[in-house]
Amino acid sequence: MHAMPLDHAKQNLIFYVAQDLDQTIKSAVQQLVKELAASRVWSIAPPSLIDEIDENGLEVVGGMLEIYSALPPNILPLDVDLKNLDEVEELISAVRGLSEKVSLSFEFQLDATYVGSIEDGVVDRVLQEGLLVPWRDNLSGKS
Repeated sequence: MHAMPLDHAKQNLIFYVAQDLDQTIKSAVQQLVKELAASRVWSIAPPSLIDEIDENGLEVVGGMLEIYSALPPNILPLDVDLKNLDEVEELISAVRGLSEKVSLSFEFQLDATYVGSIEDGVVDRVLQEGLLVPWRDNLSGKS
């Protein structure tokens, strides 16, 4: 695995509950982030919990995973980009599992850009075809 320079550009993949919250939901999301963080060695850092009040006074509960940016002009070594994708897919899979188990809606953002959602365990087309499929296709073309 390539060692990445500390100053390499990074992006934040953020997921958050996109419906009314109660303590049961907050606890389930906290547990999910805790289990994900302990599940493997992460490239940059384990996913972290988000539990804050946004600028509109609404509570935001979810998590954030820091990944290396592959947006131009940044170029990632193939092994680093593959590991990034693997980590993002693991995170999305875990969120999908929780969404299905307790009928929750989540939305995802890459930095400030909306990249899709999961509702009742179903990954929407935006997340699947807008983020994951092109990323996978791009990497399979390089290997």
